[in-house]
Amino acid sequence: MKLGIITDIHEHVEQLQAVLDELDKQAVDQIVMVGDVVETGERVEETCQLLSNAGVIGVWGNHDFGLCYEVSDENRRE
Repeated sequence: MKLGIITDIHEHVEQLQAVLDELDKQAVDQIVMVGDVVETGERVEETCQLLSNAGVIGVWGNHDFGLCYEVSDENRRE
């Protein structure tokens, strides 16, 4: 099995698309993301859609986890 490993996306959609395109050219069987999809939240939906469309699996990074567990009022407002 050929794996593609990605990390620290931080909502950089254009760079993510370029990497996904390259991994597709390399005919990887599975892409694994090892954290940090989120940065500001401004492009998180678009980022997640790209990852979903590519069938990416993975785990939360510290940025992602911070938005999902005991979220502060300040982070919730952002």
